[in-house]
Amino acid sequence: MIKSSRIIRILCISMLIKGLALFGQGKPYAGPEDPAGDIAAEREGYMTGNRVYLYFRNTTELSDWPKASVSKWPNSPEGVKMTDGVGLLVGAKVFIEDDGNAATVDTIPLTTPVDILTTDHHILYYLQTSYREEMDVDPTGTVEWGFYPIFGYFNEADEYAAVSNKPYSWPPVGWPATGSTTKWPGEWDGRFGRGVIYADMEAYFAVNDAQDQENLGPEDYVKYYPRPGHFVGELRPNVTIQLGSPWGGLGTRVETRGFQWNNPQARDAIFWEYSVANISDYDLTEVAFGYWVDNAIGGDGDDDLGYFDDESDMAYSWDINGIGLGGLPTGVMGFAYLESPGLAYDYQDNDGDGLIDEKRDNEALAFIGPTDGINDLDAFLEFYDLTEEDLQSHWDADEDQDWEDGEDLNGDGIYQLSEYAGDDVGLDGVAPGELNYVLPDEGECNHMPDYLEGVGCEPNFNETDVSESDMIGLTAFRMYPIPSHAPSNTTQWFKNDQAMWEVISVDSLEEYLDIVSNLVEVFASASFPLYQGRVERISMSELHSYDPLAGLESDEHSAPALYELKRIVQVIYEKDYRFAQPPKMPTLTATAGDGEVILTWDDIADTRTRDPFVGNVNDFEGYKVYRATDRYMSDAEVITDGYGTPTFMLPIFQCDLIDDISGFTDFGLVNGIAYNLGYDTGITHVFRDNTVQNGRTYYYAVVAYDYGAPDIGPGISPSENNVVIQLDEAENVESIGKNVAIVIPHQPAAGYIPPEISTEENPNLIGTGTVQPEILARGSLKPGHEYMMTFGIDTLGQVSGYDNGILYATNKFSVYDVSDSTILVYQEDSTKFIGNHLLFRDTLDYWTLNVEEEISSDVFDGIQVIIDPAVETADYNYSESGWLVGNGIMRITPSISEGPKMPWKYQIVFTDNDSAYVGIASTGTVRDENGSSIGSDKIANPAINFYVQNMFFVDSISGQYELMDVIAQDMNNNDTFDLFEDRIFVGAPAGNRWRATAFIIDFQLATDATYPLSGDVYQVDWDRPFFESDTIRFTVSSDDSLDTGDLSSDMKNIKVVPNPYVMTNLMEPALSNPFLNQRRRLLFTHIPATCTIKIFTISGVLVDKIIVENEPDNGIVHWDMLTREGLEIAAGMYLYHVESEVTGDEKLGKFAVIK
Repeated sequence: MIKSSRIIRILCISMLIKGLALFGQGKPYAGPEDPAGDIAAEREGYMTGNRVYLYFRNTTELSDWPKASVSKWPNSPEGVKMTDGVGLLVGAKVFIEDDGNAATVDTIPLTTPVDILTTDHHILYYLQTSYREEMDVDPTGTVEWGFYPIFGYFNEADEYAAVSNKPYSWPPVGWPATGSTTKWPGEWDGRFGRGVIYADMEAYFAVNDAQDQENLGPEDYVKYYPRPGHFVGELRPNVTIQLGSPWGGLGTRVETRGFQWNNPQARDAIFWEYSVANISDYDLTEVAFGYWVDNAIGGDGDDDLGYFDDESDMAYSWDINGIGLGGLPTGVMGFAYLESPGLAYDYQDNDGDGLIDEKRDNEALAFIGPTDGINDLDAFLEFYDLTEEDLQSHWDADEDQDWEDGEDLNGDGIYQLSEYAGDDVGLDGVAPGELNYVLPDEGECNHMPDYLEGVGCEPNFNETDVSESDMIGLTAFRMYPIPSHAPSNTTQWFKNDQAMWEVISVDSLEEYLDIVSNLVEVFASASFPLYQGRVERISMSELHSYDPLAGLESDEHSAPALYELKRIVQVIYEKDYRFAQPPKMPTLTATAGDGEVILTWDDIADTRTRDPFVGNVNDFEGYKVYRATDRYMSDAEVITDGYGTPTFMLPIFQCDLIDDISGFTDFGLVNGIAYNLGYDTGITHVFRDNTVQNGRTYYYAVVAYDYGAPDIGPGISPSENNVVIQLDEAENVESIGKNVAIVIPHQPAAGYIPPEISTEENPNLIGTGTVQPEILARGSLKPGHEYMMTFGIDTLGQVSGYDNGILYATNKFSVYDVSDSTILVYQEDSTKFIGNHLLFRDTLDYWTLNVEEEISSDVFDGIQVIIDPAVETADYNYSESGWLVGNGIMRITPSISEGPKMPWKYQIVFTDNDSAYVGIASTGTVRDENGSSIGSDKIANPAINFYVQNMFFVDSISGQYELMDVIAQDMNNNDTFDLFEDRIFVGAPAGNRWRATAFIIDFQLATDATYPLSGDVYQVDWDRPFFESDTIRFTVSSDDSLDTGDLSSDMKNIKVVPNPYVMTNLMEPALSNPFLNQRRRLLFTHIPATCTIKIFTISGVLVDKIIVENEPDNGIVHWDMLTREGLEIAAGMYLYHVESEVTGDEKLGKFAVIK
């Protein structure tokens, strides 16, 4: 605290007037009415959304020391620690009137320049932060004075801070809104609205400085009460520290958001945005925001160098020899200063964009002309990269003219799905067509931009638009070695408020410090007023790259890879953090088998993706499957960039849409490397990996990717889902993403009988293809459930006047669960199909199942159906046509042109009645097998001793099989029907008029001796596509079962692998931490699912006992090669005894260990 005596100053009247106008801009705070922060609200979290792994506390502190697993780049076994801590700095000078009486306590703030210049006053310095060391503390030394997290912004029953990809971390009752109200329960409180998540991972929390009791103690004669009448614990009486103390500090509240994108161009960067609100009763006249960054490049000590580029507002540091702890390469860590506070009331253009005093909390009041509100047109056009033709009439509060109105074409005040909503989506930020859209909300379709503090804001306006602020930019940067920890009130530590104010408030940018040390970097913007109820922001990005040491240590300190990343970071920032996001993340299910792993995943990515970055379209392109044998997925990351740095993982499987988007991109290159979009293979959601070894642990990930944005900015590379396998300090798996599976393939357990599928015979099946249901994912099966498969058809042609005359192709198949009711569980048709299962024939305008290959459906309820359609359209089947009863000489000629329209199964039945059937048709055109008319060479109403019945259709009147009609072709032109010379045409029974010919019979090669006898039956058949009346039923048998007889014999196959054990084996998990012990493993195979294994020394001493309680199908178990006391076993021979818990069967064996 500094006391200033009255000094007579001569002031210009104009300056006084300007000062009076400049201040008085405060207003009551309209956001959430939060309780005082509390140490009990402290939670931790991990940013794992890309290759930058970072631990954070919801206090605003990032990383930690001396912990190791709190900062890592890249997040792989090759990664190293990069920072020991990052702290947010909020500093201010507070002026308190000096009443001149030493016996009284001075408490009246001075909040205008005139009062400060003309009134005797004291100066109080504040530096608010939260950091692991050198903080202000209470007189007992037990309570730190700084930022504390606020209850209400996370799930109190959970130990983690709220992050977007963990719904259980969100507050169950909703998020704080205005006053004491809450909003959006069950949905993420996104920066852009209800459930709106543009990043791959986002963190969100809030803090305040109410617990800072500095200058409020009984010994203080100058005090600052930022919120008079408010106390710690008044809103939450169970506060755990300083209950009843006055609300202290500056009266600031900070909302913090962290963002990560896994896009290849952005996955080595992380963003942090801080919104600092003045919730006190007073204006703060001189404020500074900044960051404290404690470097730890490589995690190996004080050997860092750093450089600051004032043109790009980026500082970066590197290890002097490029080698970190464990001999690993270190790379470069940069910090880019992105957003700074604004001066919205100084009548100046502080950011050079041609606008004066733009702001983020003003209300849209008037619709103004294209150049209205612009102070310097040339500067405006250059800053926003526009031409004068781009300018348009706009709302006054949308100073940069980027808010876009919607098109309510029918004028009903509601945006229909067919109408473009633009940014006019209401306060919740959710547009019609979004997955979580419910009903129109406040502000939607009112054709003006809307903002309500604490509730929400439309896109490209006010708080969602980074450019709507007259930013002052970065004003201070310093880089220096970590200060001494010796007691002092002048060292540049947080506890020394005035010393830190002098660091962050001085307008000074230091470029380079040629000192090898453990460096601290301090960024700041100062000074500016923070008015009552107003909010200002600050944001930064942490960036990483591998750049050559020679360039870094040159006079230019060149870092090309880092600067390319900074270019993308700038795009993300200038796009208001609305960067390219990958498709919706699929949920992966893995089933372990014997020497195989079956992967299945859902279709949410290809059916429900919408990316606002590219116009809210579904930009899904394909899937990739990655496999690794280590927890970091590092052995899959084998594709290197132009600098030789491992950059992309190599998929073991890839599928993509058939859309002519394929091959490697020629845009969005990452250090010279392109992204593979696939080869138009078609989409599937199942993959069978049969290149695995039983007993070995495999880590699988399926990622969905999009097709990128070649026309935006520098060209944005395709984005794919992140792969998250979160480990603890011992490198044990804590959690995995829903697109990740950890699988150990295994032999079946002794005596195991797997579930089966039984298919019901259907003698009335018209289609001649095959359908084979198959079990793929046992864990998803529904034992006892019955399913029915049906088909749909496209009609290509018909026989006029005959209902059963149709040329068709199968264009659809559906599967229903008919166990309790009829529920559709799977379907493929022309609107949605897998791969190239369906084809479109544009010549006749129809869809058909692809008959060139087997059709394997996606997995539903653990089942996959394999379909062989046989034929696209009907084709005569010579092999299935022939004598069923008897024999004789008879020739059948199918009609090529009209036969496929009547491709049924027919039986020609011979009798002893010469007039068993008499033809009916006498008129109409009769065509032969080639489609040519036979003209007048026809004999109507021939009488024959056989009849032809259609075995698929029953006459509704007689109840008998439908009889086909016949007409004869007069081959010898004698106008008389001659059985052994003329040909008999078989066709549609459609009355007196002949409609079409199915096939032709003749006995020209027969004699009386070889003519068929009475009772003989000949079958005429076709290969047919599945018909719309076809149904195939199948049932899943009861769940897994056990054959005790087989169990006894299977136990003879029990083995120990490897035997002998020598040093190590592939089943043992890889560890990246050199300080962790090897985790040894032996494998017992072919064991019963429930059994007890005892291991003895050769002399009979019990070493360990394993109680096995596997899933019924799992016939393996690993042993950690530790004794019952947790000690490593010695080398030597060992005996084992396996006993089944079900049957009591036993197996004895031995194995050797050689170390």
